[in-house]
Amino acid sequence: MNDVSVNGTWLSTLNILLVSRDIPALPDTEENTVKIAGRDGVKNFGSTYAARPLGLGLFVMGDDYDGTVAKLASVFNIRRGPLIIIFDDRPDKRYIAEYRGSMAFDSSTGNRLINVPLKMDDPWPESQQDTELREYGQGLSFGEGYFYISDSSFSITTSGQMVTLDNIGSERTYPLMRISGAFADLSISDGRQTFTFSGSIGANDVLEINSDPDKCTVKLNGTNAWSRSNGMFFELPPGQTALTVSATAPAFTLEIIYRYKYVF
Repeated sequence: MNDVSVNGTWLSTLNILLVSRDIPALPDTEENTVKIAGRDGVKNFGSTYAARPLGLGLFVMGDDYDGTVAKLASVFNIRRGPLIIIFDDRPDKRYIAEYRGSMAFDSSTGNRLINVPLKMDDPWPESQQDTELREYGQGLSFGEGYFYISDSSFSITTSGQMVTLDNIGSERTYPLMRISGAFADLSISDGRQTFTFSGSIGANDVLEINSDPDKCTVKLNGTNAWSRSNGMFFELPPGQTALTVSATAPAFTLEIIYRYKYVF
């Protein structure tokens, strides 16, 4: 561990060395409770995780100290929004974080050791690549972690067909389901809940069901089609999930696109 990438820029290229990092094994918990008048104690509605802090210890090298610190400030400028952080010894994971707090300069090193505080609003690191199937010849390089043979893309030709997903992460995730091709009156069930879409679509149509809690959209060829659905969305827990896909005259490809999320 001696390098970190921020939005694609490895800090070593700026004469900055990563000397330490602070990533808690788990985020802090937050209790969700309600105090009821006349009743001892509280009503507990379970606990959730807070944002996860992430700290970087960086050492400024080279003779141009002021110039290097200026570049460092530009890299972590809050106006850039959330930053994609990748460590050289964890190349398969990325951390989405923003600069929070203030940089601390260690005067004992001539201010060359700088501690940068970050915070992950979504506390879970995730896989660098998602499960979307790529094709050879798209300008991608071997070893970048893309999926050329995907266990998340399925040809659906029979009503009642079952497909199995394998979320190898350690935390639940919320997929984008992309359906390319023809069917009428679709239903997809994981055994606990069922998504339905009424009517028919053609061979050149694309239906996308985005289960991201911040989005929760149903779009047909990019246009809102929520009214044709029952508004049910899926989450994928760690491990295998079996989906049963039913429709009239199905002739489509079902692709489940998501990133693996990790507790640590």
